[in-house]
Amino acid sequence: MQRDTPKANDRLDAQVTIDGNICYQSIDNFGASDAWSMEPLGKHWSEENKAQIADLLFSRERGIGLSAWRFNIGAGSTETDQDRIPDPWRRAEAFKISEEHEYDWSKQSGQQWFLQAARDRGVETLIAFVNSPPVWMTKNGHAQPDLEVGSTNLKPEYNGKFASYLIDVLSYFKGKGLAFDYISPINEPTWDWNQSWQEGNRYNNDDLKQVILELYRQLQQTDLQTRISAPDGVEITALLDDEYYRQFAGSGTYSSGANKLGTGKYREYIKDMIGDPELKEAIGNKMASHSYWSDYSNPGDDRLVRLRQLLHTNMKHYDEESKYWVTEYCILGDYGPGRDLGIEPALHVARTIHFDLVEANAAAWQWWTAVSKVDYKDGLIYTDFNETGDEQNILTSKMLWVLGNYSRFIRPGAKRIDLTGLGEEADSGLLGSAYVHEGEQTVTAVFVNHGEQDKSLQLDLHELGLNERIATMQSYVTNAELDLICQERVTAAEEEQSFIVNIPGKSVVTVTGCVQKVESKE
Repeated sequence: MQRDTPKANDRLDAQVTIDGNICYQSIDNFGASDAWSMEPLGKHWSEENKAQIADLLFSRERGIGLSAWRFNIGAGSTETDQDRIPDPWRRAEAFKISEEHEYDWSKQSGQQWFLQAARDRGVETLIAFVNSPPVWMTKNGHAQPDLEVGSTNLKPEYNGKFASYLIDVLSYFKGKGLAFDYISPINEPTWDWNQSWQEGNRYNNDDLKQVILELYRQLQQTDLQTRISAPDGVEITALLDDEYYRQFAGSGTYSSGANKLGTGKYREYIKDMIGDPELKEAIGNKMASHSYWSDYSNPGDDRLVRLRQLLHTNMKHYDEESKYWVTEYCILGDYGPGRDLGIEPALHVARTIHFDLVEANAAAWQWWTAVSKVDYKDGLIYTDFNETGDEQNILTSKMLWVLGNYSRFIRPGAKRIDLTGLGEEADSGLLGSAYVHEGEQTVTAVFVNHGEQDKSLQLDLHELGLNERIATMQSYVTNAELDLICQERVTAAEEEQSFIVNIPGKSVVTVTGCVQKVESKE
């Protein structure tokens, strides 16, 4: 459907201005992880069904066009931790099962299938991440700690061997044409992970520093271009300096997770990483963390806006050019239980993405597990398949498609630019953000409408810059009935740069158009 610019007496709910002269962060990627479902799917599913999953995740034509993929380097719990981790979908193989064994690159074959599928479909950024060191490097011989192991489960004399192991894995995949751009050696170091039902490990800040610096030292001696991503913090509040934490909480210091064990410090990652010249050299100016438990706003506990503003200010205190990545998110807390493929949890996710991008200035945003089989709001795609012989059904959620409202259109290298005319409070019924991509010559805006009523917007692009104009914009809608469908094309009058756009109630809408150069009349 095509709509022309309406007459002035048509009702408008808001006048929105996009200003390309005011730029914020550059966008690096949107992604998801393969843990843990891609291993059984890659091993046991038909080529046709695996390809359908890969298309939904990675293709810009048939899916949501993710631009990053996280590959879990397993610790070997498949062999050692059947009792500790009862669900085989939450265990992982290891490429080397003991110190004496040779590498077995046939391990994690299911994950490797999807890693190759991601690259084949144009995924730009590949990230390797580790939940636990290999079981033969841990103090208790398991892929998760217990109370007896102290500050970390990694044997103290194994920092060098752990780094060498990771470099061997990175080198192998580079040889296959699957070079990893980033390696995350530590995941959620704040959590205690004691006898958890998945692979995991804690590291106090001193342990964390030793692991990262040793890996950095060894990486510098190779021809790998892989950079270190850290610390993959469990939640935003764990990152903050104590001073900024008190500004948010009113008093005290962050005390969750392993901070209660008395085995060291597991907080203040911004200060102890970006504020430490040695560590900052190793990780660059980028902080990677997760948005768990930060997707709500209550009186006195505004995590959507206030917490993210403090995070941004805290990081800029140490480096004006510092960069923030959201490397995991799904819905946890009271709203987490219960599979729901519908639009309500999708709107919850879209609002979280919006505030991560607009208030935390996130340069990357990555979902947790791409495919889920459980009764929980943790998957983009769902299946009821559990073991060989079960039906290989594929159930797409609206959470998949609203992520696609961002990932398919806001490509690596895009810059977030100024959008005014809408409220930015946590309870705003209509949210919006805008992006320009010089390489693809596109301007894109994403709107999240939580309300029941449709909204009619006038979108003003006069301030994009000189000698640039948009003639036509297309509107892609995700709501209860539509899955990222191009619903209408709107055009501007010959000399105008304003468009009237309809944002249906309970929807996420991406409006995008290609820049056209205006030829000089001289």
